[in-house]
Amino acid sequence: MASNISVSKGVFVFKNNAKSLKYRKESTTNVNFNIYSDEPWYHTYSNLWKNIAKKIDALNKDMYSSMLTDLITFIKSSYSNDVSEIPTAALLTGMNMPDHMAQFATLLKKVKQDISPHVVCLYSQDCQNIKSFSENMINQFINGNVPFLEDDSQFETEPKHKLKKTQLNFPMLQAWYEKEHDVWKQNKSEKQLRKHQRKVLVVVLPDLESFPNKILQDFILICSSYLNILPFVFVFGIATSISIIHRTLPYHVSSKVNIQYFNSQSSTVYLNNVLEEVLLTDECPFHLGSKIFSLLMDVFLFYDLSVTGFIKKYKYAMLEHFNYGTAMTLCTKKNPVDIIAKFNHEDCENARALLSFRKLVESESNMNKIKLLTNDKYFKSVLQQEICKIQQYLNTFHLYLKCLKILVSDLPNNPLGKQIRELYSKAITSDITKSNDYKACIQLLQFQSKDDLEDKLSQLTELIKNECKPSNPNKDALKADLKIIYEYLEEIENCDKATSEADILVQKIENVNITNTKNRKEFREMLQKGTQQIKPSSKYEAAKNKSCNNEIFFFNDASIDNHVIGSHRAAIHTALNDPFHYLQCNCCKKRNEEAIPKTMPDICIIYKLHLEYGKMINLYDWLQAFVSIVNPCTEDEDDNGTDPALQARFTLAVAELEFLGFIKSSKRKTDHVQRLTWGG
Repeated sequence: MASNISVSKGVFVFKNNAKSLKYRKESTTNVNFNIYSDEPWYHTYSNLWKNIAKKIDALNKDMYSSMLTDLITFIKSSYSNDVSEIPTAALLTGMNMPDHMAQFATLLKKVKQDISPHVVCLYSQDCQNIKSFSENMINQFINGNVPFLEDDSQFETEPKHKLKKTQLNFPMLQAWYEKEHDVWKQNKSEKQLRKHQRKVLVVVLPDLESFPNKILQDFILICSSYLNILPFVFVFGIATSISIIHRTLPYHVSSKVNIQYFNSQSSTVYLNNVLEEVLLTDECPFHLGSKIFSLLMDVFLFYDLSVTGFIKKYKYAMLEHFNYGTAMTLCTKKNPVDIIAKFNHEDCENARALLSFRKLVESESNMNKIKLLTNDKYFKSVLQQEICKIQQYLNTFHLYLKCLKILVSDLPNNPLGKQIRELYSKAITSDITKSNDYKACIQLLQFQSKDDLEDKLSQLTELIKNECKPSNPNKDALKADLKIIYEYLEEIENCDKATSEADILVQKIENVNITNTKNRKEFREMLQKGTQQIKPSSKYEAAKNKSCNNEIFFFNDASIDNHVIGSHRAAIHTALNDPFHYLQCNCCKKRNEEAIPKTMPDICIIYKLHLEYGKMINLYDWLQAFVSIVNPCTEDEDDNGTDPALQARFTLAVAELEFLGFIKSSKRKTDHVQRLTWGG
């Protein structure tokens, strides 16, 4: 194994003609390490993902625009009048903190471009005492090293001003700020200077709850004492609720800040927008099946509430899907004729290996079955027809989902849900038209008022009109559906206004034969049969079945759950017990499960040895066992003869294992350590 490779973090010194980090980074930027770059399926995947990512970015900008506009306006006008309290914006971000990096990065860039170049972003892990709090803030103000604001390359350059930590204090910040704005100082009086819109100092704290209360209070009080000199503006990111500010800041501190609250969209609303506007549309031919979609939704709703995490898992599922082979190049919005024309025999065999191909073969006659299996030309022609049909079914599938949402989203108790994602999950899982929830929705629709029903049908007509484009191959069927809806609307508009819903219900009840009823239960059942005549449409189910059963467009392999849901304990054990699994280094290969090659990393040898001990581990015995593996020729020497280099390697590996939490020093015996996991 290479001498500069370590499982843990390490510092390696390269003397003499070692190249700088910047040079090494630039020299490798143009190297393409993607082994799939020439594969057709990878090009299709890459182009599709670029379009999806572009639309998600545009959606993010639209979502943030309203909130950012209000926030920017507040910061701009914060010092338009005389102030005695620090202007503070409390941004209620919700619990999905992994999604907030892009939000705060956009905010920082917007503030720097439109309001003031003086903006800092401070995180709780860097501000555990008032000294580090002040130093980090002042250093960012003076040198401009703001996280997420610039490229990573800025940290490779030297800071603008070389200052010692002892110099990073508020008097230094005051002197720097006055020097930056000395023109205003010279030309204006103090009163005019206060009224003039100065370049404010914006301090952003994305994770307010994580800051120590006492340190945050002291920081606010110090900044408040400099308010007449340094125009501070605070932006607090709050993940829980408004009450956290009142619990964190006592009155003598909260009276120093003037707080205004701003709300950002919750993570569920964010995910709904991403699904409805990007992932579950005609522009995205790749769809998740019922198993994997339920898995990702469960992880989102019950684990992390992270839309960013959901999108990454979706991307992984997409890559796993396209990695199947050339057949997956058909999962695109492009014309399949040109793609299928480039298929060779291996590509045709790749498509024949799909499970859905068996259903296609079984539906053909005996002669055509042989052609499908042996004749590539005939297979391509049939495949082309099937793919065109599937694309039409997918378009119909999306349209029916939107229509169904219009009809059921505002019904009492929402039997089928309010959002597209809920309807999609139920539609791809089972026959939605035969479910009890669907029947309940039909029953509720029967009791809709005339105005409500007309409004829903009008929305359906507008939706179908927009889909009846000349380029839509399914436009004739949509026009037929549109004609039927118009007829329904005409019947409703021309119906007798004097006839109420109650009268219609009474007429239905009068037609029920109740002579043979023996008790209340039978009477109630007969009334329900007389008033409920549900005839669900089969068009939707037919479109759903024909599209969802196609493996080229739908991915339903739930075996990727081990990849999208990390198992940290198992991953660490695998890395230490069998480093070849991750490093793919031949020198780390084990001959058998019990073998411990001396070429393995030291921490792996130490880890495998520590599994053989009980609760207490004697360090001397552990060292001797380590030396006997790494350098067997010294196993008969005493402790004084042990190579100091081997002792140093052993000590470092033990320290790494202790840092990972597998062992700890024992107070009972100074020459022993205690196991903490797996049998300890």
